[in-house]
Amino acid sequence: MAKKIMTCEFAFVPVQSHDYIAEVETVLDIIRECGLEYNIGEMSTIIKGESDKIFALMERIYNDRYDKSKFIISVRMSNVCGC
Repeated sequence: MAKKIMTCEFAFVPVQSHDYIAEVETVLDIIRECGLEYNIGEMSTIIKGESDKIFALMERIYNDRYDKSKFIISVRMSNVCGC
């Protein structure tokens, strides 16, 4: 079976944070360690790779931050862009 490749635009937005930069950096560290291709921008990060690995990354970030902060995660996914 062919691998499902996708491109994902991901933004993590801390809410009511006293140190939002540290929270964003924590999430970016998780992305840097994931082994997927990524490009960190000023407003969002583009991640490319196998869909199951991207979904696992999203779940890891969600679970890691769930009890530590309030946040919004915005995700846009495509099976066309950049594949």
